[in-house]
Amino acid sequence: MFLDSDFYSIFGSAIILVLIFIIGFKFWEGKKQDELGKAISLLKINIFSIGFLSIVLWFMLPLTPSLRTFGFPETINEIQSNEQLLDYLQEYNKAIVRTTEVVHWFIFIFVWGFLTSLYSVIRTFESLREAPYFKNVKDKFDS
Repeated sequence: MFLDSDFYSIFGSAIILVLIFIIGFKFWEGKKQDELGKAISLLKINIFSIGFLSIVLWFMLPLTPSLRTFGFPETINEIQSNEQLLDYLQEYNKAIVRTTEVVHWFIFIFVWGFLTSLYSVIRTFESLREAPYFKNVKDKFDS
């Protein structure tokens, strides 16, 4: 959809919007006292941020029908000039490069979001393990 536009200007703007959202959400949620509330807030932020950036990346993928419009020459006779061949190869190269950029950034964002969410949940469970109501449960299983 945005194949002719600059990848990093659009994606950079989306990242800036996500950072503004994160700062605003932290301010709006305020300081949570309990660890579970902090973990849930961080999970909300991660889900929204990853979802928004994934949608932006999705719109930056080249559309498949646009690749079909270039045609598929089956014989060498269908290519009349070197200019026609160059144009054909350049259009496919743009689509391949853009797809590679989108996949690269999607994998990075998805892994980063997954690991930060996982870290938050693990940290929460570690802090809850020492809570008084978990000590009672632990004492029942130990005896």
